[in-house]
Amino acid sequence: MDKRRRLSTYLVIAVAFAFSIYFIASPFLSPSDQSGTIPGLNQSPDSVSTLTSDIDSCMTTPSSDCDQEMLQIGKYCDANKGQNISICSDARVSQYISNRGLERPVINTGS
Repeated sequence: MDKRRRLSTYLVIAVAFAFSIYFIASPFLSPSDQSGTIPGLNQSPDSVSTLTSDIDSCMTTPSSDCDQEMLQIGKYCDANKGQNISICSDARVSQYISNRGLERPVINTGS
């Protein structure tokens, strides 16, 4: 009986160890290439079909959420210049950002 109890204890420890190793190693084993994604959205801008409708709704009714989304799109497009990304060629994004005064020039503090 003692031998069977020891064997089951070792089996439980081995299974627990295997799950621990799996959960520690799984983030490193899965592909995590997120190039071409907008930060915060974790989706490629070309695959987001609602992005243009979001721009339309933001143009008609601006809000602080729209401000953040448009700034994210603007930063993404600035970081990925030279690539043919359809959302970056939409002039309404830069128009929204300039109309709302979201990009303010950096003030030279002399330091």
